[in-house]
Amino acid sequence: MAKLASLEHKLLVGFAIPIITLAMLALGMIYYFELTLLSAITLLLGVMLPSVFALSYGYRAVMQVLESLAVQLDGVTNEEFGVWQLAQYRNGRVELLKAELKEAAKRLQQKRQEYGQNEAFVFNFISELTLPIVLLDAHHHVYFANHAMNTVYPEQVLHGAHVKALGLQYVDEQWQHTQHISRFSIAAHKLYRGQRVYQLLVFFSVEQALRDNEKQVWQKLLSVLNHEVRNTLTPVYSMAQSLQQDGNIISPEMQQTMLGVIESRAAHLQQFVANYAQVAQLPPVDMQNIEVELLVSRWQALFPGVEIKALNKGLVYCDEEQLTQAMINLVNNAEQANQSAGNDGITLTLDKPKNWRFTLEDNGAGIANPDNLFVPFYSTKPNGSGIGLVLSRELIRNQQGELHLANLPDNKGAQAVVTLLSR
Repeated sequence: MAKLASLEHKLLVGFAIPIITLAMLALGMIYYFELTLLSAITLLLGVMLPSVFALSYGYRAVMQVLESLAVQLDGVTNEEFGVWQLAQYRNGRVELLKAELKEAAKRLQQKRQEYGQNEAFVFNFISELTLPIVLLDAHHHVYFANHAMNTVYPEQVLHGAHVKALGLQYVDEQWQHTQHISRFSIAAHKLYRGQRVYQLLVFFSVEQALRDNEKQVWQKLLSVLNHEVRNTLTPVYSMAQSLQQDGNIISPEMQQTMLGVIESRAAHLQQFVANYAQVAQLPPVDMQNIEVELLVSRWQALFPGVEIKALNKGLVYCDEEQLTQAMINLVNNAEQANQSAGNDGITLTLDKPKNWRFTLEDNGAGIANPDNLFVPFYSTKPNGSGIGLVLSRELIRNQQGELHLANLPDNKGAQAVVTLLSR
């Protein structure tokens, strides 16, 4: 059965059956009629030769059709969409096969045209983008580069250039720019075009992202400064003008009251500037290892109303004074949140899945405006300075840590998570 796996073997077996049958019939006739040798040879040749010729012709015709079909399919694969190999067949099943092949070739040609139009659109679109983008072929030569790439390589011909000439290298499964490593981060994507694989490299400007982030920070800070200074100076200016213009008609008691308000607002503005300096000038850290049990015992004495539990043992590498100061601010916020909501209960959990993690949870109303959590001097509390969370985060970041705040599910309080790196 294994030999019949190919079409050739099946045809040969099929053609051999009538040949053998005719040969056996001829031999039977020779034996039955007792023909002479010459008559027997003549009979065999007259019966067998035409049959062998006819079957051989049919075999070659089938093989020729298959070879023509293979050549035609190869041509379609190489984007030659004309059906010319089977042109001699104008009737029958091969004609139907030719018609189907012609229709398939037409559809492939249409798809190829659509693909070409889509590719041209994508390249034109990429050309108009302000992000520098380059397309590399399988040999790491530039196949395409948009106009923005000229800002990265202003004096270099890009098309056909090798990545080495561009200062690009593939390290740890990432593309890096050796000449502008601090200016760009590169995102790579594979692009398949037929049987070829290309790499699309997109250059993101780190400097621009930093400038945008810096701009946003300054805008928020200036907005808060403008709000605080304006709110302080407006009543001061109004009262000073009144004292200057209407001093004769304002009673001495009212004058003293107005001067007291001016003094109070000036003291508030002075405290506001002092708070800003406190954030801007943090003391250097004194990092030391401290047993977590000792840290818990000290914090339990400092926060008697907080349930503190440590799930792991070990050493915490930190500046204890700065970490405790940050925790004081966070606990104060939690207590005020509970008080505003009329609830109680604060938990502080210390665990170490990989790095040390301190999770503080309250039962307050949650965080109302998370976008402004770390905006300096922004506060939703009537007498809040807006400095506690900002200072806490900076104290923690000063120890290579991080502070994250989020609402608990169903607005059942808030959660502050402090993460410190383990040594």
